[in-house]
Amino acid sequence: MTEQGDDHRCRMPDGTLLRGRWWRAVRDARGLVLIRTPYGADQHASTARSWSERGYHCLVQDVRGRYRSEGTWSPYAHEHDDGGEVLVRLTAEHPGLPVVVYGASYAAHAALEAARAATRRGDGAGPGPVAAVIALVPALGLAETAWDAGGEPQIRHRIGWWHEHGRTRRPEPPLPPDELDRRTAQAREHGVIDAADHWGWTREARAAWRRLWTARRLDLAERYRGITAPLLVISGDEDFFHHDAQRLASAWSGPSHLASGPWGHLLVGGVADTALRARIAGAGGLKHVIDPWLSAHGLPGVPAEWTDILAPPPACPPARPPSRPEPPRTRSVLDPAAGAWRHERTVHA
Repeated sequence: MTEQGDDHRCRMPDGTLLRGRWWRAVRDARGLVLIRTPYGADQHASTARSWSERGYHCLVQDVRGRYRSEGTWSPYAHEHDDGGEVLVRLTAEHPGLPVVVYGASYAAHAALEAARAATRRGDGAGPGPVAAVIALVPALGLAETAWDAGGEPQIRHRIGWWHEHGRTRRPEPPLPPDELDRRTAQAREHGVIDAADHWGWTREARAAWRRLWTARRLDLAERYRGITAPLLVISGDEDFFHHDAQRLASAWSGPSHLASGPWGHLLVGGVADTALRARIAGAGGLKHVIDPWLSAHGLPGVPAEWTDILAPPPACPPARPPSRPEPPRTRSVLDPAAGAWRHERTVHA
């Protein structure tokens, strides 16, 4: 295996070839991780290595139309069907290995959609193809990225992302701040949809931009209904998608655990305060949550005492048994002042 992993190819039913990098577990494989990303499989080598060192094979795959994968790139359009097909191929090639679907930002959406596709195929979860889902700072859908929790449009942020990532196979250079200011002002003056007519975008790109601003928010409970695989959501108090991460954890059909701390969309890597970074590192960082959470669900990971809270709490029999037990809802919060994690059972807000 090369430093960038082995080349991996997966052909879809319509003939489109999706390509990625395959990292073998450094020891006997006890699990498999699937990461589907629009940000370049070759950019995820360190993440893939961390999974292979834990005892997982890891496939990092470019989504349709991005980097080395064939097809047309259309954000939020293909991840359900493509992710489901990739899972079918992987579980056929590696029978018996539990699969973790994993991703950050848009890749979290891809992970969730792969799990949804597996469930809709009748495969279920748990002992089936998806054993666990890990979604970091999830960018859940078109409307969820276009509007904030209060219903205000995230115009500047979306113009920047769609210019750089939303239209082309490989990223475009980021807009200079003054040009981003100019386009934001145009969007406020002419309307966010019509302003794109002044930016030199193709007709297809302008149509996708319109879909972004006319999309409806997802009903997360309905969309992911029936997925019983445990979910770990990692968010940040300063992340512009934090509200949606909380919604996802609350709406999940199976057990869910929400972890958050004093960071934004770039997670700990985006924390500029060196003293705060030191306190986060001293608390164990995100590994303090991810590895014990995996272990608590029977997957390769490092056990910890705090995972006792992940088991369903003992309860007195209700006067009338519920038709369906409520899945466990738990969370971990990193206290920046104390430099320590707090773990608790809770109903997610």
